[in-house]
Parts: sequence; structure tokens; C-alpha cells
Amino acid sequence: LEKVRQLITDWQSKWGVESTWSKKFHAQPKHVQGRGQLATDVFFSQCEAHVEDGRQLVWLLRSITHKVFRGMGHKVADLYEQVFELLTSLLTELHFFEVKLDDYAPISPMSRISEAHYYFTV
Repeated sequence: LEKVRQLITDWQSKWGVESTWSKKFHAQPKHVQGRGQLATDVFFSQCEAHVEDGRQLVWLLRSITHKVFRGMGHKVADLYEQVFELLTSLLTELHFFEVKLDDYAPISPMSRISEAHYYFTV
């Protein structure tokens, strides 16, 4: 479980408390947009990769629960609490990025429908 905890820590964004994420995320596309379409595409590709990596970590936590939760009651309860804590923090950030990607760069971006709308919602 220690290795998975470290993987999750390494995966998490370093944006501080959750209440500031939206503002920090919103500033990123504006910043990269000034550097052109390629920089904007790279940013959103990195966000997509972050989401995929997060989904893999959820799968890894799930697989641990099938293997590790054996033994004495208090040890199992402690492992359960640790996995629940990790899963909560992981899903919070994963959901945040999934929602932001859907808002800013949906599967069928408006840029493919209209030249007037690229990656940013109005």
C-alpha cells in the first residue's frame, strides 16, 4: 500500500487546496492559448493523460482490495481506512479533471463545429 500511496502522491497536481483548483485550472488554458494552438493541444493532452493515469490508480487500488484484505480484524479495518482515504483524494481530483476536460475540450469540441468557438466556453 505504501507504493500505491507514493504513486498517488506523485500523480496528484501540486495546486494546493481543492477550493483553488478551479481558478488555477482556468488560468492554465488562458496562459497556453497565448502560445498558440499547439501549446493548447498539448495542455489538454496532458490533462487527458492525467485522467487516464488516475483511472489506472483507481484500478490498482481496487485490485489491492481483492488481495490484501485478509488477516486480523483491526489490521483489515486499518487497511480499509487507508484505501478509503486514498480513493477519496484520488477520485476528487480525477473527477475535477474529467469535468474540466468535458467543459473545455469535449469529445466533439465546438471548434470542429464552428470556427467561432475553440477550447473555451463562453
